[in-house]
Amino acid sequence: MFKNKYKIIVIALIGLFIFSSPTNSTNKDKNNPMKKLDCLKCHTCKNPTSERLCLKPFPTIVMPTANAPHTLAEAPDSFVIGQLSDLYQPVHFNHKLHANMAQMGNNCQTCHHYSPPGRIPPCSECHGGANNPQTLRRPSLKGAYHRLCLSCHREWSHETKCVICHLPTPGKIMASTINDTTDIIGISHPKITVPDTKIFITNYKKAPIVTFHHKEHIELIGLKCADCHKKESCDDCHDLKKPVKIKKTQEEVHAICNDCHRNDKCEKYHGNKEKPAFSHASTGWPLNRFHQKLSCLACHPTGKKITKLDTKCNTCHGGWNQENFNHAVTGLILNETHREFDCDNCHIDRAFDKPPDCSNCHDDGRTYKTKPPGKFVKYPK
Repeated sequence: MFKNKYKIIVIALIGLFIFSSPTNSTNKDKNNPMKKLDCLKCHTCKNPTSERLCLKPFPTIVMPTANAPHTLAEAPDSFVIGQLSDLYQPVHFNHKLHANMAQMGNNCQTCHHYSPPGRIPPCSECHGGANNPQTLRRPSLKGAYHRLCLSCHREWSHETKCVICHLPTPGKIMASTINDTTDIIGISHPKITVPDTKIFITNYKKAPIVTFHHKEHIELIGLKCADCHKKESCDDCHDLKKPVKIKKTQEEVHAICNDCHRNDKCEKYHGNKEKPAFSHASTGWPLNRFHQKLSCLACHPTGKKITKLDTKCNTCHGGWNQENFNHAVTGLILNETHREFDCDNCHIDRAFDKPPDCSNCHDDGRTYKTKPPGKFVKYPK
C-alpha cells in the first residue's frame, strides 16, 4: 500500500515538473526576445513557418529604443563605399540625394535603423567581422547594404543588375556579362523626371478640372518632394515599368494642399478647362528684370503660405547703403561726388522703382538723364 502511494506521488511530481518546465511556462515567453518582435516587420503573413516563410524582399529591423533624432547636417554629401570591392570597384554614393528622399519616410531611420544619441555608427560596426556573427537579424555587411539599396531600386526601376551601381574591376568580370555599359555611368539608365504640369479630373461636377503646375511649385516656391509627399515611396509617381496609379483619396489629396491653400476658395484651382501658370502681373505688380529670376521665397520668406507684401522697395531693401549696394547693376556708375550720398538723397522716400529726383540739390531742372551723376554702362544681365 505504501509503495503504491509512493509511486503515485513520484508520477505526480514528474508530471508537475513537465508541465511547469521552462519550455512550457509563460515566464519564458515573457523573457523570450522573439516575443517582442513584430513578425510583420519582416514577413508578409502573421504566422510564418519553416515551410511558408512569406518573407518580405529585403526586411529591415528598426530599433526605436536605440534611435535618436539626427539631422542631414551630420552626414557628408557623398562618400565611397569600398569595403567589399573585389569583382566591382567602390561605389560613389550620393548621400545627400538619398537623405533628401528619406525625408519622405522616417528620415535617417529609413536607412540607419540603429542610431544612438551623439552619432550614427557605420554599418560595418555591427554587420560583418569575426566578432559579429551573421544571422537573419544581423546579416553580413554585403547583405545589409543590399537590403537597403535593392528595396527601393527594385520598386522604382524593377531592375537590380549589379552594373547599374557598380563599375566592374578590369580583369575580374568578363565584358560579356555586362549587358549595357552605359548603364554604369547613367547615360541610358532612366532618370526620375519632374512633370511640368499635371491635370486631374475630379468628382467636383461644377468644376472638375484641376491644373497642378508641379515644376512651378519646385522652382518658384522652392518646395521639396518631402514637403508634400510624406510617408510615400518614389515609385508611387515614378514607376518606370508600370503606369502610375494615384492611390490617395480625395481627403488625403486635400490634406496635402491645405497646408498652403486652406483658406482659398475651390474655384481658384477647380475649373472647366486648364488654368495657366502663375504670373506675378496678375497680382497687380509685374516683376522687373531684377526680380524675375528670384524664387518666391526670396521675397516671401513666411513659410509655406505665400502672403501678399507691401510693394514699397523699403520693405525688402531698407538696409541698402553705399557700402553694401553696387549701383553699377542699375547701369549707372556713380561719380565720386554722388557715391558718398545716402540713397534717399536722390531716391525720395527710398522709392527705388521711381526715377531719382535731382531737385533736392539742383535747381536748374536737370535730370539723371540730361546730366547724369556718373557714367551709364551696359551691366551684364
